[in-house]
Amino acid sequence: MGVGACLCGSRQRHHISQLQSVSNDPVRSIASSTVSSESLHAVIGLIGHNVTLPCRYDTQTHGVLSFCWGRGKVPTSKCSDTVLSSQDGAVQFRQASRYQLLGRETDGDIALTILNAQWSDHGVYGCRAEIPGWFNDYKVNTHLVMEEGNSHANCWSGNEVDSVLSG
Repeated sequence: MGVGACLCGSRQRHHISQLQSVSNDPVRSIASSTVSSESLHAVIGLIGHNVTLPCRYDTQTHGVLSFCWGRGKVPTSKCSDTVLSSQDGAVQFRQASRYQLLGRETDGDIALTILNAQWSDHGVYGCRAEIPGWFNDYKVNTHLVMEEGNSHANCWSGNEVDSVLSG
């Protein structure tokens, strides 16, 4: 995770506690898990910083795929409330310039970076890489939690947050 994608400040234990209580509820779980080709993650971002939501697929197996990012869980097809979509390696739609792909699409890194993230960016984001065939797309749902704080104060790395969520 990059700058702005950690949990900082005095409210960190409160938010970790909230995330743990949600992750213990199987219906509302936001802890990292994998079910077939769909996974669910939690990312904690800092207001005013860039936040990256992970999504990666295997280009060696599938080649460069069309994909989309949307607000809300990944539905049966396409993306809900699309914020960015790409077809054959070229971005076809971008809701706002704040939504960027900073990784190498040709390597399967289709992580979404939200520049200058704000409170209003919180919520679930879905990433879908369209693998040819029926019902085998790669899907990642990420719950973005926004926190006030500065990037130098008591940051927890993403791995530490994931271990607390899954523990």
